[in-house]
Amino acid sequence: MKLKLLFAGLLLSTILPIHANMREVSFYCATPAKSIPVIDGKLDDPCWNVPEYTASYEYFKPNPGPGLLKNSIRMIYNEQGLYIAIIHYDDNPKKARATITDRDNPNLWTDDCTEFYIDPDAAAIGWRKFVINILGSVTDVWRIDSSVYREDWTADGWEMKIHVTDKSWQIENFMPWSVFNKKAKAGDIWTFCHVRYSWGTGKFIGTTSCPGANNNATHNFGYLCFVSENQQVKLDEIAKVLSSRIAPPWCIGMKKEVIFDEGDGLKKSDLNILISNEKKRINAVLAIKAIPQKFVKQRDALQKEYQTILKTIPLSIQQMRSLSGLAGKAEKFRWAMELDKEFN
Repeated sequence: MKLKLLFAGLLLSTILPIHANMREVSFYCATPAKSIPVIDGKLDDPCWNVPEYTASYEYFKPNPGPGLLKNSIRMIYNEQGLYIAIIHYDDNPKKARATITDRDNPNLWTDDCTEFYIDPDAAAIGWRKFVINILGSVTDVWRIDSSVYREDWTADGWEMKIHVTDKSWQIENFMPWSVFNKKAKAGDIWTFCHVRYSWGTGKFIGTTSCPGANNNATHNFGYLCFVSENQQVKLDEIAKVLSSRIAPPWCIGMKKEVIFDEGDGLKKSDLNILISNEKKRINAVLAIKAIPQKFVKQRDALQKEYQTILKTIPLSIQQMRSLSGLAGKAEKFRWAMELDKEFN
């Protein structure tokens, strides 16, 4: 009996729920511009009445929690090029660090700034990077591959304006297709990543639009899908297109619908159901009575982490993955108690 319990405990301790290790894939669908915006930073042109991308994650973490900075991104395109609108929400923009005024200063990231990466080849090898601080100072870099960086490169034709309000600072961009040596059309897929640095609180805070993505982790960039005018975006179709590009396990979501691939093909589920299943696994362990004294601190730590996840992470794939990781730890904890009971 003891040997069976030992085998079962060791086996379960090596198995983590796949949801916890699953890559959360980001994507945004750029639509054709219905009119040409005035590049003044104010984002009041009717063409910007398109869906926003607002996902925000902790910067430079492999399994990030929610980002502490709220951002909004919108992208549209036409025959001339790509238009990008960014809003950085800030309770007090006047406290933003703003010191650099010259172009192509390598220390621009030490100011409150945005970094926007675009890989027109979607190959996770190179990118064009556009850095802008709250004063409107800029840097542009072309990474051809992991060893070749064109820091002397200039994005000719790039237009950009900043507009600062009481509660945000906004950036309006136009980038001609020549910047990317490629013209996008409906059906094309590029990759992108938005990173924001803030120093206004006196300490560094960073966020990224795509979990785990940064200038070196290009494989975690989000997918930029160019769609036709009035095309209805369906998660099933996006998932099907991306399935040939992404190695499992991965998942993608829209509203409360989730599609995932654990290695055996695409599956669909309701986010509420997935989260409910993870909660049941956790609650089954936390409901165990007569916890030995030596395990009380571990049980309390699990309870605290559970409440923190529910309190700080809104209903999302991110919450599901966090709960799944905790459920795995809770089940390891349960088997540790069972084994201790049998052998002591």
